[in-house]
Amino acid sequence: MTLNRRSFLGGALTASSAIVVAGCRTSSGKPASVWPSFSDALRQQSIAGTFSGAVRVEQNGQVLLDAAFGMADRTRHIANTPTTKFCAASMGKMFTAVAIGQLVSAHKVAFDDTVGKHLPGFPSAIADHVTVAQLLTHTSGMGDVFQHTGPTPPPDTLTGQIAQIATTPLLFAPGSSSAYSNSGFVVLGAIVQQASGTAYPSYIHDHVFAPAGMSATDIRVYRPADVPGMAHGYELDDASGRPDQGPPPGPGQNPVPAGDTFRDNAGEVQIGNPSGGAISTTGDLARFARALITHQLLDPAMTATLTTGKVTVHRPGGPAQDSYAYGFEDVRINGVRVIGHNGGTPGYEGQLDIYPDTGTAVAIMCNQDRALVPAIQRTEAMLTGSAGAPTG
Repeated sequence: MTLNRRSFLGGALTASSAIVVAGCRTSSGKPASVWPSFSDALRQQSIAGTFSGAVRVEQNGQVLLDAAFGMADRTRHIANTPTTKFCAASMGKMFTAVAIGQLVSAHKVAFDDTVGKHLPGFPSAIADHVTVAQLLTHTSGMGDVFQHTGPTPPPDTLTGQIAQIATTPLLFAPGSSSAYSNSGFVVLGAIVQQASGTAYPSYIHDHVFAPAGMSATDIRVYRPADVPGMAHGYELDDASGRPDQGPPPGPGQNPVPAGDTFRDNAGEVQIGNPSGGAISTTGDLARFARALITHQLLDPAMTATLTTGKVTVHRPGGPAQDSYAYGFEDVRINGVRVIGHNGGTPGYEGQLDIYPDTGTAVAIMCNQDRALVPAIQRTEAMLTGSAGAPTG
């Protein structure tokens, strides 16, 4: 899922580790001394139980902040560190988009190709009418293969996911509307696999992770509790024991509703797939950002094609210029351009904000619900000079 960058969330524990590099300037011209202030604020939030996770900020390859807060495992009192692994959730859509861009550059795929040109087994409504571009922009009409309410879990293989998607009717005619779709990116992953002749995880490892230096990132089916160095996810459940799906709190409200509790869900299966769910770290996400904007993954023209907004996104309280490109968000905040993606799954939230005009990247990964949005809003305010920026 994605998170509204203008909503408010919350949650966490204590303990922190940080490296701060001073003497640089941010994209807004502010001195790097603002980052210790930001780190101190997150430390206080972790003590108050409203933040748990890690943050890395880089500018043109120089680290401005590398910090961690709260507990990776509350039962065993293991603290988060800057190298702790988290579930990247929907941030993984950027990896799939880059793979498609590479295959387009290699003339193995085209943005106007239909699904049927690459994959068999789909009905005509999909095979003959849904294009790669529509899959990338969430305008295909597909839904979410991972959303389920019954006793049967979603398929944990790409083959099984594609089989289920092929039998699911479209929500609307392709290109007529937009709706966030995990299924669409699963289909893109199958196209990557078919066009490259390589299993999707292997292709992403060899052509995205390896050239970017992302040695801690992996796409597979896993239980977080079984992954060495990975943070446990803390899911916010309501009084009935179900995930709290209510609206996020507003300013000044308690981020944890009365009767809600955090539950360790690290024993539950996470399905790494082309729409998200990868294991990663803030350091690796910053490396991905650097590789992207320095054109180690794609040439400048294809990088621009993937990251330039195509479909306007209307979100309550969101920025006026908010659009979705090919697997990337393209947003302007106070006139400053920000590209990247966020993501969330019960117990984990994260966001990668890339400021391409200044070479700045902010990666935040959290291991509890309702922790991300206030933190990412603060960094955006700092780097765009908008309301809410700290003065220290």
